[in-house]
Amino acid sequence: SGLASSLVAPSSPQLSAAAMSIQVYDDHFKADRKIVTVKDVEPEKFISAFSQHLKRQGRFELPKWADVVKTSKAKELPPSDPDWLYVRTASMVRKIYIRKGMGVGAFRKVYGCQQ
Repeated sequence: SGLASSLVAPSSPQLSAAAMSIQVYDDHFKADRKIVTVKDVEPEKFISAFSQHLKRQGRFELPKWADVVKTSKAKELPPSDPDWLYVRTASMVRKIYIRKGMGVGAFRKVYGCQQ
C-alpha cells in the first residue's frame, strides 16, 4: 500500500478520504500476487468492492422505482438487495472491461433468463 501511504501527510494521525478508499481496496485485494488489471482480481471481490465505491462516490442516485422494478420479465419479485443497482453496474463495468465491444444483445444473454 505504497500509494496509500504516500497520500497521507506524515504529521496527520488520520487518513485522508482518498487514502482511506485506496486502503480499503489494498486490504480487500491484498494477496501474494501483484494486481495489475481487473482480470487479476476475483470477480466477486471486484464487484463487491467496486459497487461500494460507486455507492460512496454518489455520482448517480437510485431512481424512485428501483425498489419495485423487476430485473427481467421472467422474475416475479424485485431484487432483495437494496443496493442491487450498484452491484449490477459494477458487474456490467467489469464485463465491458474484459470483453470490449459487448452490446445490448450480449448483456441480454448474460443478465436475461429463459422464460
